[in-house]
Amino acid sequence: MGKVFKKIIVEVALVTTLLGVTACATTTANSRIGNDGDTRRVDNVVWNNQVDSDISAVLAKQVASDEARLIFVRKNDNDPEQTSANIAINNRFQVSLHAGNYTAVNSCVGTNQLSAHATGFKDNDLLAEQKDYQLAGGQTYFFYVDMDENGQGLLNQITTDSALPLLKNKRYQTHQISRVVPNCPAPVIATTPSVTLPPVVEQPAILAEKVTIDLEVLFETDKAVVRPEYYTKIAELADFMAQYPNTIATIEGHTDSRGSDSYNQVLSQHRVNAVKESLISKFDIDAERLSAIGYGETQPRASNDTVEGRQLNRRVVAVVEESVRH
Repeated sequence: MGKVFKKIIVEVALVTTLLGVTACATTTANSRIGNDGDTRRVDNVVWNNQVDSDISAVLAKQVASDEARLIFVRKNDNDPEQTSANIAINNRFQVSLHAGNYTAVNSCVGTNQLSAHATGFKDNDLLAEQKDYQLAGGQTYFFYVDMDENGQGLLNQITTDSALPLLKNKRYQTHQISRVVPNCPAPVIATTPSVTLPPVVEQPAILAEKVTIDLEVLFETDKAVVRPEYYTKIAELADFMAQYPNTIATIEGHTDSRGSDSYNQVLSQHRVNAVKESLISKFDIDAERLSAIGYGETQPRASNDTVEGRQLNRRVVAVVEESVRH
Protein backbone atom coordinates (compact mmCIF):
# COMPACT_ATOMS: atom_id res chain seq x y z
CA MET A 1 0.00 0.00 0.00
CA GLY A 2 2.85 2.37 0.84
CA LYS A 3 4.40 1.81 -2.59
CA VAL A 4 1.11 2.57 -4.33
CA PHE A 5 0.68 5.72 -2.26
CA LYS A 6 4.22 6.91 -3.03
CA LYS A 7 3.68 6.16 -6.73
CA ILE A 8 0.63 8.45 -6.73
CA ILE A 9 2.63 11.26 -5.13
CA VAL A 10 5.50 10.79 -7.63
CA GLU A 11 3.08 10.83 -10.57
CA VAL A 12 1.48 14.05 -9.33
CA ALA A 13 4.88 15.66 -8.82
CA LEU A 14 6.11 14.51 -12.27
CA VAL A 15 3.09 15.96 -14.07
CA THR A 16 3.55 19.24 -12.22
CA THR A 17 7.23 19.37 -13.17
CA LEU A 18 6.59 18.58 -16.84
CA LEU A 19 3.80 21.11 -17.25
CA GLY A 20 5.57 23.79 -15.22
CA VAL A 21 2.41 24.66 -13.27
CA THR A 22 0.89 23.70 -9.99
CA ALA A 23 -2.43 21.97 -9.59
CA CYS A 24 -3.92 25.26 -8.36
CA ALA A 25 -2.68 27.08 -11.43
CA THR A 26 -4.21 24.46 -13.70
CA THR A 27 -7.55 24.81 -11.94
CA THR A 28 -7.45 28.58 -12.08
CA ALA A 29 -7.19 28.38 -15.85
CA ASN A 30 -10.82 27.33 -15.84
CA SER A 31 -12.87 30.53 -15.65
CA ARG A 32 -15.58 28.73 -13.67
CA ILE A 33 -13.32 27.33 -10.94
CA GLY A 34 -10.55 29.17 -9.09
CA ASN A 35 -8.03 28.66 -6.26
CA ASP A 36 -6.27 31.79 -5.03
CA GLY A 37 -4.41 31.49 -1.72
CA ASP A 38 -6.97 30.61 0.94
CA THR A 39 -9.89 31.45 -1.37
CA ARG A 40 -11.81 28.86 -3.37
CA ARG A 41 -14.33 29.76 -6.09
CA VAL A 42 -16.88 27.88 -8.20
CA ASP A 43 -18.61 30.37 -10.53
CA ASN A 44 -20.08 33.02 -8.20
CA VAL A 45 -19.78 30.89 -5.03
CA VAL A 46 -16.67 31.89 -3.05
CA TRP A 47 -15.43 30.59 0.31
CA ASN A 48 -12.25 30.55 2.40
CA ASN A 49 -10.51 27.19 2.62
CA GLN A 50 -8.51 28.28 5.69
CA VAL A 51 -9.02 31.15 8.11
CA ASP A 52 -7.29 32.50 11.18
CA SER A 53 -9.40 31.56 14.18
CA ASP A 54 -9.20 31.81 17.95
CA ILE A 55 -9.85 28.33 19.32
CA SER A 56 -11.10 29.82 22.59
CA ALA A 57 -13.92 31.51 20.67
CA VAL A 58 -14.86 28.19 19.08
CA LEU A 59 -14.86 26.39 22.42
CA ALA A 60 -16.90 29.15 24.05
CA LYS A 61 -19.91 28.28 21.90
CA GLN A 62 -22.37 26.05 23.72
CA VAL A 63 -23.02 22.58 22.31
CA ALA A 64 -26.65 21.40 22.10
CA SER A 65 -27.64 18.59 24.43
CA ASP A 66 -28.39 16.24 21.51
CA GLU A 67 -25.04 16.92 19.78
CA ALA A 68 -21.33 16.55 20.46
CA ARG A 69 -18.53 18.77 19.13
CA LEU A 70 -15.45 17.11 17.63
CA ILE A 71 -12.18 19.02 17.19
CA PHE A 72 -9.60 17.48 14.82
CA VAL A 73 -6.06 18.93 14.98
CA ARG A 74 -2.98 18.14 12.93
CA LYS A 75 0.55 19.30 13.76
CA ASN A 76 2.88 21.12 11.36
CA ASP A 77 5.04 18.68 9.42
CA ASN A 78 6.80 18.38 6.09
CA ASP A 79 4.57 15.67 4.64
CA PRO A 80 3.56 16.22 0.97
CA GLU A 81 0.15 17.63 0.05
CA GLN A 82 -1.14 14.20 -0.99
CA THR A 83 -0.98 13.16 2.68
CA SER A 84 -3.79 15.55 3.59
CA ALA A 85 -6.17 13.58 5.80
CA ASN A 86 -9.71 12.96 4.57
CA ILE A 87 -11.75 13.20 7.78
CA ALA A 88 -15.04 11.28 7.68
CA ILE A 89 -17.77 10.85 10.28
CA ASN A 90 -20.30 8.05 9.86
CA ASN A 91 -19.24 7.49 6.22
CA ARG A 92 -19.73 11.20 5.40
CA PHE A 93 -16.79 13.25 4.11
CA GLN A 94 -16.10 16.37 6.19
CA VAL A 95 -12.76 17.94 5.27
CA SER A 96 -9.34 17.19 3.80
CA LEU A 97 -7.24 18.30 6.78
CA HIS A 98 -3.83 19.76 5.93
CA ALA A 99 -0.81 19.83 8.23
CA GLY A 100 -0.86 22.72 10.72
CA ASN A 101 -4.67 23.11 10.67
CA TYR A 102 -7.66 22.14 12.76
CA THR A 103 -11.38 21.81 12.11
CA ALA A 104 -14.57 21.44 14.16
CA VAL A 105 -17.61 19.26 13.45
CA ASN A 106 -20.87 18.79 15.34
CA SER A 107 -22.40 15.30 15.27
CA CYS A 108 -25.25 13.48 16.99
CA VAL A 109 -24.76 11.77 20.32
CA GLY A 110 -24.21 8.03 20.48
CA THR A 111 -21.84 5.81 18.51
CA ASN A 112 -19.90 7.67 15.80
CA GLN A 113 -17.56 6.12 13.23
CA LEU A 114 -14.47 8.32 12.69
CA SER A 115 -11.89 7.88 9.95
CA ALA A 116 -8.70 9.65 8.76
CA HIS A 117 -7.45 8.46 5.37
CA ALA A 118 -4.86 10.01 3.04
CA THR A 119 -6.15 11.92 0.02
CA GLY A 120 -3.33 10.43 -2.04
CA PHE A 121 -4.94 6.98 -2.12
CA LYS A 122 -7.80 8.45 -4.20
CA ASP A 123 -10.06 5.54 -3.30
CA ASN A 124 -12.90 7.51 -1.66
CA ASP A 125 -12.92 5.04 1.22
CA LEU A 126 -14.69 6.97 3.99
CA LEU A 127 -14.54 4.05 6.42
CA ALA A 128 -10.83 3.28 6.04
CA GLU A 129 -9.09 2.72 9.39
CA GLN A 130 -12.31 3.69 11.16
CA LYS A 131 -12.67 3.83 14.93
CA ASP A 132 -15.93 3.85 16.89
CA TYR A 133 -16.43 6.40 19.66
CA GLN A 134 -19.35 6.81 22.07
CA LEU A 135 -20.17 10.53 22.29
CA ALA A 136 -22.24 12.23 25.00
CA GLY A 137 -24.44 15.28 24.45
CA GLY A 138 -23.19 18.81 25.09
CA GLN A 139 -19.54 17.69 25.22
CA THR A 140 -16.41 18.59 23.21
CA TYR A 141 -13.99 15.85 22.13
CA PHE A 142 -10.45 16.34 20.78
CA PHE A 143 -8.73 14.10 18.24
CA TYR A 144 -5.10 14.16 17.12
CA VAL A 145 -4.55 13.39 13.42
CA ASP A 146 -1.23 12.37 11.88
CA MET A 147 -0.19 10.76 8.59
CA ASP A 148 3.04 8.83 8.06
CA GLU A 149 5.09 8.86 4.86
CA ASN A 150 3.15 5.89 3.51
CA GLY A 151 -0.17 7.67 3.99
CA GLN A 152 -1.17 5.58 7.00
CA GLY A 153 -3.63 7.56 9.11
CA LEU A 154 -3.40 7.98 12.88
CA LEU A 155 -6.51 9.16 14.73
CA ASN A 156 -6.44 9.20 18.53
CA GLN A 157 -8.62 10.86 21.13
CA ILE A 158 -6.65 13.22 23.41
CA THR A 159 -7.46 15.21 26.53
CA THR A 160 -8.29 18.90 26.63
CA ASP A 161 -4.99 19.65 28.36
CA SER A 162 -3.09 17.87 25.59
CA ALA A 163 -5.13 19.45 22.82
CA LEU A 164 -4.92 23.14 23.76
CA PRO A 165 -1.12 23.46 23.23
CA LEU A 166 -1.48 21.70 19.85
CA LEU A 167 -4.26 24.09 18.81
CA LYS A 168 -2.20 27.19 19.55
CA ASN A 169 -1.53 29.23 16.36
CA LYS A 170 -3.30 26.65 14.19
CA ARG A 171 -5.55 27.82 11.34
CA TYR A 172 -9.17 26.72 11.08
CA GLN A 173 -9.88 24.72 7.92
CA THR A 174 -13.41 24.91 6.58
CA HIS A 175 -15.30 21.98 5.10
CA GLN A 176 -14.97 21.39 1.37
CA ILE A 177 -18.32 19.64 1.48
CA SER A 178 -20.26 20.87 4.47
CA ARG A 179 -23.30 18.84 5.43
CA VAL A 180 -26.20 19.67 7.68
CA VAL A 181 -26.03 17.41 10.76
CA PRO A 182 -28.82 14.80 10.50
CA ASN A 183 -31.76 15.44 12.78
CA CYS A 184 -30.71 14.25 16.22
CA PRO A 185 -33.22 12.73 18.63
CA ALA A 186 -34.90 15.42 20.65
CA PRO A 187 -33.54 15.67 24.21
CA VAL A 188 -35.84 14.69 27.04
CA ILE A 189 -36.87 17.84 28.88
CA ALA A 190 -38.64 17.78 32.23
CA THR A 191 -41.98 19.58 32.17
CA THR A 192 -42.28 22.76 34.22
CA PRO A 193 -45.27 24.95 35.02
CA SER A 194 -46.05 27.32 32.16
CA VAL A 195 -45.28 30.99 32.68
CA THR A 196 -46.84 33.74 30.59
CA LEU A 197 -44.12 36.01 29.25
CA PRO A 198 -44.49 39.29 27.42
CA PRO A 199 -44.31 38.99 23.62
CA VAL A 200 -40.84 39.14 22.14
CA VAL A 201 -40.17 40.36 18.63
CA GLU A 202 -37.73 37.86 17.17
CA GLN A 203 -35.19 38.83 14.55
CA PRO A 204 -34.70 36.49 11.56
CA ALA A 205 -31.83 34.05 12.06
CA ILE A 206 -28.71 34.91 10.06
CA LEU A 207 -26.63 32.22 8.34
CA ALA A 208 -23.02 33.03 9.27
CA GLU A 209 -21.40 31.18 6.36
CA LYS A 210 -22.30 29.27 3.23
CA VAL A 211 -23.63 25.76 3.70
CA THR A 212 -23.49 23.08 1.00
CA ILE A 213 -26.17 20.41 1.38
CA ASP A 214 -26.07 17.10 -0.49
CA LEU A 215 -29.71 16.45 -1.37
CA GLU A 216 -29.10 12.75 -2.12
CA VAL A 217 -31.83 12.78 -4.79
CA LEU A 218 -31.36 9.96 -7.31
CA PHE A 219 -32.89 9.89 -10.80
CA GLU A 220 -33.79 7.09 -13.16
CA THR A 221 -31.50 6.72 -16.19
CA ASP A 222 -32.04 9.54 -18.70
CA LYS A 223 -34.90 10.90 -16.56
CA ALA A 224 -35.37 14.26 -14.84
CA VAL A 225 -38.43 13.53 -12.67
CA VAL A 226 -38.17 13.75 -8.89
CA ARG A 227 -39.74 10.61 -7.48
CA PRO A 228 -41.93 10.96 -4.34
CA GLU A 229 -39.57 8.90 -2.17
CA TYR A 230 -37.03 11.75 -2.38
CA TYR A 231 -39.42 14.51 -1.25
CA THR A 232 -38.18 14.10 2.33
CA LYS A 233 -34.64 14.98 1.18
CA ILE A 234 -35.90 18.13 -0.52
CA ALA A 235 -38.02 18.91 2.54
CA GLU A 236 -34.85 19.02 4.67
CA LEU A 237 -33.51 21.82 2.43
CA ALA A 238 -36.87 23.64 2.56
CA ASP A 239 -36.90 23.42 6.37
CA PHE A 240 -33.34 24.74 6.55
CA MET A 241 -34.21 27.72 4.32
CA ALA A 242 -37.29 28.35 6.47
CA GLN A 243 -35.01 28.59 9.53
CA TYR A 244 -32.98 31.25 7.69
CA PRO A 245 -35.61 33.29 5.78
CA ASN A 246 -33.07 35.72 4.28
CA THR A 247 -31.11 33.01 2.48
CA ILE A 248 -30.96 32.07 -1.19
CA ALA A 249 -30.00 28.69 -2.65
CA THR A 250 -28.25 27.61 -5.82
CA ILE A 251 -29.22 24.07 -6.87
CA GLU A 252 -26.27 22.43 -8.63
CA GLY A 253 -26.53 19.27 -10.74
CA HIS A 254 -23.66 16.94 -11.65
CA THR A 255 -23.34 13.74 -13.68
CA ASP A 256 -20.69 11.12 -14.29
CA SER A 257 -18.72 11.04 -17.56
CA ARG A 258 -20.86 8.51 -19.40
CA GLY A 259 -22.53 10.14 -22.41
CA SER A 260 -21.44 13.23 -24.34
CA ASP A 261 -20.51 16.51 -22.62
CA SER A 262 -23.47 18.34 -24.16
CA TYR A 263 -25.94 15.60 -23.25
CA ASN A 264 -24.76 15.46 -19.64
CA GLN A 265 -24.95 19.24 -19.28
CA VAL A 266 -28.54 19.35 -20.59
CA LEU A 267 -29.56 16.36 -18.45
CA SER A 268 -28.09 17.89 -15.27
CA GLN A 269 -29.89 21.19 -16.02
CA HIS A 270 -33.24 19.42 -16.46
CA ARG A 271 -32.73 17.60 -13.16
CA VAL A 272 -31.91 20.70 -11.09
CA ASN A 273 -34.86 22.47 -12.71
CA ALA A 274 -37.05 19.61 -11.46
CA VAL A 275 -35.69 19.93 -7.92
CA LYS A 276 -36.18 23.70 -8.02
CA GLU A 277 -39.79 23.28 -9.18
CA SER A 278 -40.44 20.81 -6.34
CA LEU A 279 -39.18 23.36 -3.80
CA ILE A 280 -41.52 25.98 -5.26
CA SER A 281 -44.67 23.93 -5.85
CA LYS A 282 -44.55 21.46 -2.95
CA PHE A 283 -42.66 23.30 -0.20
CA ASP A 284 -43.64 26.94 -0.84
CA ILE A 285 -40.11 28.29 -1.33
CA ASP A 286 -40.21 31.63 -3.18
CA ALA A 287 -38.88 31.23 -6.72
CA GLU A 288 -36.81 34.41 -6.30
CA ARG A 289 -34.76 32.63 -3.60
CA LEU A 290 -33.75 29.83 -5.97
CA SER A 291 -31.47 29.36 -8.95
CA ALA A 292 -30.46 26.16 -10.75
CA ILE A 293 -27.25 25.34 -12.61
CA GLY A 294 -26.41 22.09 -14.40
CA TYR A 295 -22.67 21.42 -14.56
CA GLY A 296 -22.86 18.06 -16.33
CA GLU A 297 -19.63 16.10 -15.90
CA THR A 298 -17.32 19.14 -15.50
CA GLN A 299 -16.92 18.99 -11.72
CA PRO A 300 -16.29 15.38 -10.61
CA ARG A 301 -15.44 14.81 -6.96
CA ALA A 302 -14.22 11.25 -7.58
CA SER A 303 -12.78 9.13 -10.39
CA ASN A 304 -15.18 8.13 -13.16
CA ASP A 305 -13.19 4.94 -13.68
CA THR A 306 -15.04 3.03 -10.94
CA VAL A 307 -18.69 2.33 -10.16
CA GLU A 308 -18.29 3.90 -6.72
CA GLY A 309 -16.66 7.01 -8.15
CA ARG A 310 -19.38 7.49 -10.76
CA GLN A 311 -22.02 7.16 -8.06
CA LEU A 312 -20.37 9.95 -6.04
CA ASN A 313 -20.25 12.14 -9.14
CA ARG A 314 -23.99 11.77 -9.88
CA ARG A 315 -25.29 14.24 -7.32
CA VAL A 316 -27.50 17.26 -6.68
CA VAL A 317 -26.32 19.78 -4.08
CA ALA A 318 -27.67 23.06 -2.77
CA VAL A 319 -25.39 25.96 -1.85
CA VAL A 320 -27.25 28.10 0.70
CA GLU A 321 -26.07 31.59 1.69
CA GLU A 322 -27.37 34.88 3.03
CA SER A 323 -28.92 37.13 0.40
CA VAL A 324 -26.81 40.24 -0.22
CA ARG A 325 -28.85 43.32 0.64
CA HIS A 326 -28.07 46.66 -0.99
